[in-house]
Amino acid sequence: MKRTAAWFLMAAVWAVSPAWAQDTAPAAAGSGLETPGSSLTLEEAQKEALEHSPEYRRAQDAEKEAGWEQLEAWSKGFLPHVTASGKHFFDTQYAFEEVAFGALSGAFPENFPKTTLSLDADFDLFDGFQNVHQLDAANNGHEAKKILSDYALLQLQEEIRLRFYESLASKLLSDMADENVKTLESHLQIVQDQLDNGQATKYDQLRVDVQLSEAKSEAVSYHDNVILAREALAQAMGLEGDERPLTGDLPVLDLDTLLKDVATIDITQSPQLRAQKLRSLAAGDQSAAAGASLWVPKISLIGEYQWYNEQSLTFGQPAPADLNVYPGSYFFGASATWNILDGGESVAKANEADEQAKQAQDDYVAAQIQTPYDFDQWKRRLVSSVALYKAQLKNVDEAKESTRLATVGFKAGTRTTTDVLDAEVEQYRASAELVQSQLGALEALIHLELLTGKRLTHD
Repeated sequence: MKRTAAWFLMAAVWAVSPAWAQDTAPAAAGSGLETPGSSLTLEEAQKEALEHSPEYRRAQDAEKEAGWEQLEAWSKGFLPHVTASGKHFFDTQYAFEEVAFGALSGAFPENFPKTTLSLDADFDLFDGFQNVHQLDAANNGHEAKKILSDYALLQLQEEIRLRFYESLASKLLSDMADENVKTLESHLQIVQDQLDNGQATKYDQLRVDVQLSEAKSEAVSYHDNVILAREALAQAMGLEGDERPLTGDLPVLDLDTLLKDVATIDITQSPQLRAQKLRSLAAGDQSAAAGASLWVPKISLIGEYQWYNEQSLTFGQPAPADLNVYPGSYFFGASATWNILDGGESVAKANEADEQAKQAQDDYVAAQIQTPYDFDQWKRRLVSSVALYKAQLKNVDEAKESTRLATVGFKAGTRTTTDVLDAEVEQYRASAELVQSQLGALEALIHLELLTGKRLTHD
């Protein structure tokens, strides 16, 4: 009786356990996690990320800041400066001036207006081309920030894609791990029944116990990965949390099409390299601007116009009835300034700027060396991951067939439950490695796209 029950239980296990494996290849090509009601697609995640991501907004703000730096360079070096100032004294105690002038000898109050309004203007004619270098630095800096701002959009979209695919893959692996636990629990029940009938040994039971314990631990790890991957996606989107189920597929990559697209890429024109080159040029311009002030004087046109209320001094005569007379005075001329000695401050600043320019140039050279290596690394990883995925597809098919044959053999009495168990565990491992290899190929593709700064055709 127990033997008959074991047969029926074994048949039920065989019918249920391959369910996840039969869906593995299609699921690897498309996860099909459609959930009724509120869900989140990749396109929706990318759209929401544009609205909420602080990293993306920071890149946009940095570009705007560089645009204002351009205006500052224009204003400081090429446009006249006009300032207005005014004074009014509510109460005064004038100083007295001793004057020896015949009958008028004595102490007289100094005469200056109680209310003044002044307009001062200056315009730099020549500053050793410091203004030109500063403007070039601002232009190069803004262009670098513009490239990085555009690149930030691609970075955000690619990070959302990677996190989205990681979440899909984690859910697939977690579901497969749960099915594996159920399968092992069924096997343990079968072995325990066989042990009671004398058809199995204690070794068989302990062996399944160990595998079940490992499978449960692995399932817990996969459950944690689902939560962590989902949190990483929400963080990349700029959200504090998001529990919506995901709807989407893990795409299958067409390697031949990808490699044709990759072959047309000029890696020297990657956004990161171009931005680094412009930053190096901007630092060089800043160094030139700092050094220009050391060797030549600054020559400027200057002028002032002043309105003031005249304070009349009377000697034995009645004071004028109207003292609120506002005459004007002005001057126009040129000035030259040359900082000859300031304790070495200007020399130190010039050398600081020079060293910063050298650092920026070294960073650019290092990026020129590193970028081709990174490009080759991710290109090779893409090729190997796609090849591994294709191999795993074959392994899954063979593992499914092995499970089927082992189950048929068990029914015929030529195979044992251990044979069936080993085949099913191998099928689970092959299916899990299929999903992992597909995710590895997608990760390599996304890193390659980030490195080149463009989306690649892959389907």
